[in-house]
Amino acid sequence: MIFGADYYPEHWPKERWPIDAKLMREAGMNTVRLAEFAWAQLEPAEGQFDFTWLDEAIDVLAAEGISVVLGTPTASYPPWLGQQYPSIRQVNQSRQVINYGGRVNACINAPDFWKASDRIVRAMAEHYATNPNVYGWQLDNEFGSHCYCEICQVSFQEWLEAKHGSLEALNAAWGTAFWGHIYSSWSQIPLPWTPPGHHNPGLELDYRRFMADSLTDYAEMQADIIREHTDRPITHNFMGFWPESFDYRAVAETLDWVSWDNYPMFGAGASAPALGIAHDLTRGLLHKNFWMMEQQSGPGGWGVLGPSPRPGQVRLYTYQSIAHGADGMIYFRWRTCRSGIEQYWHGILDHDGSTNRRYEEIKGIGGEVAKLWPLLKETRIHSEAAILNDYTSRWVWQSQKTNSEFSYHDEAQLYYNSLFGRGASVDIPQMGDDLSSYKLVIVPAMYIVTPERAAQLKKYVEDGGTLVVTYRTAAKTDTGVMINEPLPGMLRDLFGVRVAEYHSPHKDEQNFIKGVGKNLPEEASRVKVFLDVLELEGAEVLAEYTQGFAAGRPAITMNSWGKGLAVYVGTHPEQEFVDTLIEMLAEKSGVAIGPKLPKDVEVAVRRSPERELIFVMNYSGEPQKVTLPEGGRSVIGPDESGEIELEPYGVRVIER
Repeated sequence: MIFGADYYPEHWPKERWPIDAKLMREAGMNTVRLAEFAWAQLEPAEGQFDFTWLDEAIDVLAAEGISVVLGTPTASYPPWLGQQYPSIRQVNQSRQVINYGGRVNACINAPDFWKASDRIVRAMAEHYATNPNVYGWQLDNEFGSHCYCEICQVSFQEWLEAKHGSLEALNAAWGTAFWGHIYSSWSQIPLPWTPPGHHNPGLELDYRRFMADSLTDYAEMQADIIREHTDRPITHNFMGFWPESFDYRAVAETLDWVSWDNYPMFGAGASAPALGIAHDLTRGLLHKNFWMMEQQSGPGGWGVLGPSPRPGQVRLYTYQSIAHGADGMIYFRWRTCRSGIEQYWHGILDHDGSTNRRYEEIKGIGGEVAKLWPLLKETRIHSEAAILNDYTSRWVWQSQKTNSEFSYHDEAQLYYNSLFGRGASVDIPQMGDDLSSYKLVIVPAMYIVTPERAAQLKKYVEDGGTLVVTYRTAAKTDTGVMINEPLPGMLRDLFGVRVAEYHSPHKDEQNFIKGVGKNLPEEASRVKVFLDVLELEGAEVLAEYTQGFAAGRPAITMNSWGKGLAVYVGTHPEQEFVDTLIEMLAEKSGVAIGPKLPKDVEVAVRRSPERELIFVMNYSGEPQKVTLPEGGRSVIGPDESGEIELEPYGVRVIER
């Protein structure tokens, strides 16, 4: 298994490098990431390259059996570049120039930055093309920022002309007759600057598409250069489920494998299912296993120091990553930096460089995964249920939140939690992916539905799938305009309902639903965020509102279509109510789920034709009673069976 750390030899005296490499090898490490922020060291002046220090660092690591992933260093440009070419500086939405001093602050559409990026990537690719110690490459670092400069404005106008073909078509697509914003020249079209902050939704949606395309083009440029010189695989470190500033799938398609950066304890900390959905989205980008390129190993923070991982937590989060499909484990970072804004972002070693509890914990993990890998390497995640991710709809929600309490992440997480809590594996495919292998597909808040999407979803249900959608489904066209027919538009016949009325409640407003019949709880359960009042057109009622103007009206419905079922959820119920709904739908669709797990326990499975590996994990600081599967043998943890008491942050891996 790939096992290692993110290493910054440029931060430390050369005399220290052999010590670090020896300690890494003793901890079971075989791979490190290097150089993703080292542009200034690699190109100290325009066109003048210095690879001697990096060559030496790679040789020192190789002497201990450690290979490297090289990062292209374009996320942080050197001071001389910004001084010589001020046009590369990013501009924020308020049209303020971003001063030098941070990172990810260059305009990727600026010709001077594109040329400079081409130059450093090409020089690195040429120099390391045949180096046997280079395992692969990482493009940039954590893509994601937007720019609002004049270069981007002109590029956006050219992108719009290529997309729409004529101003007449653009004006019609966006509905610019509103407020008289009818454009008679491409040069009149602005970026969505603030102020005013309230732009045409079509303009805002197309701007996000334009920036996503720009970033994809930039990634492709770097990948193409590397592939001109070497066949070593290429990755990028994404950031899980939450960011939505670009299209992860489009960038992933330029790569050989995907990675992501996981900081479970950042801020207030993330729940186990919140981390699970991030792992599963990453795995779904290319539908194959992935790497952790930055796995938290110590307390984090820039200006404020976050909490330290408790003994066992680094190991726990390592195994959660592996359980969801990680085949590579790179910890951030090897040693905590003594200077710069990340002085508080701790790594495995503290500032003094001596070994500590975290090092010993990771050393223990290294020994475990070396033994586990022969069993693990051919296994994959097999899911019968999926939650469909759609960046286009997410961008619509970004510009028009509809209700102040709405969160796309929370909407998806609500349904994910129900499956997670019953030990069911979940895939997170992207809109347009083949869905035929899934028995149950959930599509949260799918604002935009095209004829092609509608046809695919109908075919999926007709062939026997169970489809669940939520409020606002199919409310807009793909140009950001509201549809001119009753909701859910092109899917109205599929779901057998018409949205007769809808309501966006205040956060303190009390609204409730109850189950109708024996399938869902008949006790009143609170709902929030949005209320679709449904009118039946062939569907049956699963739940109805209990008071107010919507009292007695359908809130959740189910319709038979071909061999399958189409379920419309017109509101945001409480977790317990959704748990019951998903339990019922899993039974109807044949999705295998287990008994409800304790709140802080996860069970996950990786399979191959020869075996399955069952991971049982306790995220609580208290012991938890769990029942281990029968008929297996323990490969991580003591030999046990039946009901056991799993220690705080404990892990068991069972082969069966």
